[in-house]
Amino acid sequence: MRLGRRSSACLLLTALIAAPFTGASVQLTKIGSYPATPDPNNFDESAAEVVTYDAGSQRAFVVNAQAATVDILDLSDPTDPMLVDVIDVTGLGGGVNSVAVREGLVAVAVENDDAQMPGKVAFYDVDGNFINAVTVGALPDMVAFTPNGRFVLVANEGEPDDNYTVDPEGSVAIVPANGNLTKLTDADVRIAGFGAFNGATLDPSVRIFGPGATVAQDLEPEYIAVDPKGKKAFVICQENNALLEIDVKSKSLAAITALGTKDHSLPGNGIDASNRDGAINIAKWPVQGFYMPDAIAAYKYRGKTYIVSANEGDSRDYDGYSEEERGDDLTLDPTAFPDAATLQLEENLGRLKTTSANGDTDGDGDFDVFYSYGARSFSIWSARGDLVYD
Repeated sequence: MRLGRRSSACLLLTALIAAPFTGASVQLTKIGSYPATPDPNNFDESAAEVVTYDAGSQRAFVVNAQAATVDILDLSDPTDPMLVDVIDVTGLGGGVNSVAVREGLVAVAVENDDAQMPGKVAFYDVDGNFINAVTVGALPDMVAFTPNGRFVLVANEGEPDDNYTVDPEGSVAIVPANGNLTKLTDADVRIAGFGAFNGATLDPSVRIFGPGATVAQDLEPEYIAVDPKGKKAFVICQENNALLEIDVKSKSLAAITALGTKDHSLPGNGIDASNRDGAINIAKWPVQGFYMPDAIAAYKYRGKTYIVSANEGDSRDYDGYSEEERGDDLTLDPTAFPDAATLQLEENLGRLKTTSANGDTDGDGDFDVFYSYGARSFSIWSARGDLVYD
């Protein structure tokens, strides 16, 4: 999901402090914000998106996608965060999508003025001084350092244009980050592309469904997590409901794993499916929810790597192609859904967003499975993509 397309954002940067840990609860107290008194005229969509912190300088770096800047905030007094400088990327491209910092080095993902063309990753010091920039893939959406600092990894989402006539390939860029960055050139960048999987037989719950798209075009890397040893990167392709494994050493795609769906008809998996019933109504429904994580993180426990995911869910909704439908817009199979008329009332499943790209399992024009976006949960997965906890 491209940052500028998110539904809402907040200009506030809030510092939180944890009270002493007691049992299973943690209390958080707001101690500061930026700006201290928000100006309604400066509060808008995408005004504060991604936040990262550098302990050495006690500074936070905040993506302001609305202004195509990275705002640098002094947090040495966390009760009174102050703006100290701004990194303006407009000379490098059309906007900033992500920022990461490690030991005083700041990496910024910058999309091209033409979002379907290759963007850049730019490097700065913590004072906002420009060091260098190199070309990566189309629509760099997320940037991350490997734990040892040797590389910066960039998720190049490769979204199509609004008419869905230009659909660049998604990829992951691997950029050296531990040498003399002033001498870094485009030739030093390695691109892990997905063309080797074009024509491959994938798990059917890996959603390859863009009009006329190859696997490489359809996979849209969203978010990266790196295993603690820095050998493997795990990449979420949200709209595809897939987890990619990147071998950092060989700089190649090693595996594509389907994340499957969550059965909301089972006990404990209920959802509140309507925003028109005037009440909280968590109930079981005959719905399969694609996990479709956005942010992920990796950690190691007892020698094994695990991945934590926030299962947001997202659809493809463009002028030239949209999969998004409300539940009452589908023609449901009468055998699979004998109570379709009741299910499709607004207070039941009529308002729930679903997809026209999946669910007609027998190809007869009606829908045999009702899908939703996201699993309304967070999950823990093994490094192989097996669900451990939800």
